[in-house]
Amino acid sequence: MAKAPPPEENPVLAPEANPHLVGHAAAEMAFLRAFQSGRMPHAWLITGPRGIGKATLAFRMARFLLAHGMAAPAAAPAGMGLFGDAEPAAATDTAPDNLAIAPDHPVFGRVRELSHSDLRVLRRGINEKTGKLRNEIVVDDVRGAIDFLHLMPAESDWRVLVVDAADELNRNAANALLKILEEPRPRSVLLLVSHAPGRLLPTIRSRCRRLALEPLSAPAIGAELRRHCPDIGGADLDLVLALADGSLGRAISFGRDQAGRDLFEAMSQLLGSWPDFEPAALHRLGDRLAGRGAETGFETAANLLDWWLARFIRHAAAKERPFTEVFPGESGLIDRLAAAASLDHWLQSWEKIGRLFARVASTNLDRKQAWVTAWLVLAATR
Repeated sequence: MAKAPPPEENPVLAPEANPHLVGHAAAEMAFLRAFQSGRMPHAWLITGPRGIGKATLAFRMARFLLAHGMAAPAAAPAGMGLFGDAEPAAATDTAPDNLAIAPDHPVFGRVRELSHSDLRVLRRGINEKTGKLRNEIVVDDVRGAIDFLHLMPAESDWRVLVVDAADELNRNAANALLKILEEPRPRSVLLLVSHAPGRLLPTIRSRCRRLALEPLSAPAIGAELRRHCPDIGGADLDLVLALADGSLGRAISFGRDQAGRDLFEAMSQLLGSWPDFEPAALHRLGDRLAGRGAETGFETAANLLDWWLARFIRHAAAKERPFTEVFPGESGLIDRLAAAASLDHWLQSWEKIGRLFARVASTNLDRKQAWVTAWLVLAATR
């Protein structure tokens, strides 16, 4: 009988199961002060780049509310407001000074299993017709969450809805969620995670108190990498820290994915030859991403190209010089691209490539053709 594989050392935990928040102490304290003031905003919008701990913070906030109940004596349902600007209640010897809930606490276990009766999590669901994960959150899921919020808390003082992520709401779902934001229920709190808040309805943004999380520092990410990827070092470590771009999730992913790092090396060689991409190298990489079982590799490569184009546009717009290059000659490439066409042109090209890759996932377009087409878009300057 074959032996089971050994358990992974230091596994990456799902946000609902992760007791460890790296950084973001200011955001944590902002929520704690709002709780202690007795004027808890009915909705929070937690924003920032992917992989920096937004969902981990959201579930930390949810566990805290479900475990601690109301802040006494100031809290009352009628006193909850959007901005939580009342003076904090006087601290006591037993007043919590952070949002941590011990992993052996009953509430922690119930949240980890998503089985707490006063918690609902809104994520992309399974399409019953295809059996695959949907590309968006649909209105029926939101209606179920609204029905949940209309009920009174069953075993705590709050009902908590976590939306992970709000960017994935389709238009009908976003409009349905807006109704509950416009007419919030007493003793309910919505925690919306957003990687791209600019894509949300302005009316959704305006009805939430915003917590904007910053990318993590390289030393903070490096410390976590030593825990999750103890064997990585040297040039590989430098590359992973650069690719992380302040995101711990990205750092761990690339720290454990030699194939992903190899993809970036191949992609950076192509980028360095702009605008005259070597056809043989481009098609070899396209063949590699189009083969059987290469879906994950294509998704990684598409995300890497999308990430680098965003990085280029950011540096070109800010005219930041110097900066740490993620591959030799990157700074010169950014200068050449910026001189060859306007920033508006590159923004349109970036959006066009993003739409192209999205269609690959939604309509099963040929991956090699999409990959080559993306680089042709990048080569064009008018």
